[in-house]
Amino acid sequence: MEPIAPAVLEELRRHRLVSVIRATTADAAYGAALAVIRGGIRFVEITYSVPDAPSVMRRLRDEDAIIGAGTVLTEAQAHDALDAGARFIIAPNCSPVVAAVARTSGVLYCPGAYTTSEIIAAMDQGAHIVKVYPVGVAGGPAYISVIRDPLPHVPMLAAGGTTLENCVPFLKAGAQAIGVGAALADPALARTGEFDVIEARARHYVARIRDYHGS
Repeated sequence: MEPIAPAVLEELRRHRLVSVIRATTADAAYGAALAVIRGGIRFVEITYSVPDAPSVMRRLRDEDAIIGAGTVLTEAQAHDALDAGARFIIAPNCSPVVAAVARTSGVLYCPGAYTTSEIIAAMDQGAHIVKVYPVGVAGGPAYISVIRDPLPHVPMLAAGGTTLENCVPFLKAGAQAIGVGAALADPALARTGEFDVIEARARHYVARIRDYHGS
């Protein structure tokens, strides 16, 4: 299979944002995903905390977006996500079996890690970019700055507690991308159908990143 990871990674470096979708129903997740896409966010991560997450990925396949799977913890979940059309796999941990599925399929693999030892282990297992998690609530942008010193060539995605206020500081600290969850696509908003609010939040994030690139 022709690997798609390099092209997807290049797109991620260009767009910088991954919207993390969590919701209590598949329909709510679908609505939230459409809202962030309308708001201009190109990368949409449907997490396995969503009931029947692969069905949501399938419904989004024809959207002008790059759809992937999040919270991928098992080999079966990885295969199901790929069958549903996922173009990237993100996890809060580094699982050898999930890593093997990603490598074989050629999709972008972004496992979670925090310490330098964990980050190096993730790269050794084939990570294309490492999700430094939960750096938004444990360390912040300063942590990214510190660990980039010994690991200058490791691509990092900051996630876990990221917000509109700290997304640019994370990029300035050396993160190549930001994963944003409840601060953007709040599951409570999705549950009550307030997708216009989610869309407006997405536009704010896109504008913030655009202003950063233009500065």
